[in-house]
Amino acid sequence: MKALKNRGKKCPICGNDNNCCCSLDKKLGICWCSQESFPKGIFHKVPREHLYQTCICKDCLDKFKQSNSWFT
Repeated sequence: MKALKNRGKKCPICGNDNNCCCSLDKKLGICWCSQESFPKGIFHKVPREHLYQTCICKDCLDKFKQSNSWFT
């Protein structure tokens, strides 16, 4: 699943900065999130009102992938 291009700067799971160039409208080239694969299951951790509104941070993505690695 492709990363979302979003407007918010905060991760909807942990509330920390998501460091997403797309979110920050930075013209820094390719953002980290566009190079990642976001498992569908991670979106179950996002509150419904925040779905497709802001990017999940790399920390939460890595933690999710690590804790769910036995599924792959």
